[in-house]
Amino acid sequence: MSRPLLRALLIGLLLAEGCESGTSTDQFEVGLQALQQGNFAEAYCRWRPLAEHGYADAQYHLGWLYANGNGMNVDMQQALDWWTEAARQGHADAQFAVGLAYTTGEGMQKDLNEAITWYLAAARQGHQDARDILVQLNGDPGVHLLELHPEVAREGWFGWSARVAGERINVRAGPGTDQKIVAQVEKGSAVRVIGQRGDWYMVVLPPAASGNTAWIYKSLVSAVSR
Repeated sequence: MSRPLLRALLIGLLLAEGCESGTSTDQFEVGLQALQQGNFAEAYCRWRPLAEHGYADAQYHLGWLYANGNGMNVDMQQALDWWTEAARQGHADAQFAVGLAYTTGEGMQKDLNEAITWYLAAARQGHQDARDILVQLNGDPGVHLLELHPEVAREGWFGWSARVAGERINVRAGPGTDQKIVAQVEKGSAVRVIGQRGDWYMVVLPPAASGNTAWIYKSLVSAVSR
């Protein structure tokens, strides 16, 4: 008998015998304990029924069993399906996981703009890793974050705070001295860095509420907090 078939048979037997009864939260926690002990079949047994009944935490963790091949073959499509189920319920970690799957394209079609949709959903719930990745992606010329979601430039969580370190300086329409000068900013002016390309930062100009953006050479700003 092949190893994948044997795994499937063992999981099927566990499910046929059933897991002990208890609340959804109890069953989920038992599954977590089983996972920590390396008992992937037990974790699957606890989480699969919960996931099928819409329990978002179980859907998210079940997705990782498939993604990592814990006790079964790696199946990124199954992982993505379960993460998406949880993400649609507002599960921030699942939203981030869906975004990551579309970013890497592992076992599926890579789609950075679809990834951004899910990262934004997680970021707006306070998911810091999603917020950080959005800033990284925003400097990529192949990503259309602000074109698709212009309102993001006005959201205070997007990017990190900095101050202009040089004297009155020019800021430009693009990352380079050959780009058009669009404004001048004074030393000490507060800006928010929302992207990077090479040695240039994309910044939100003061007042930040306007959402107006420009590019500034990175040595001309200093971080306030990141």
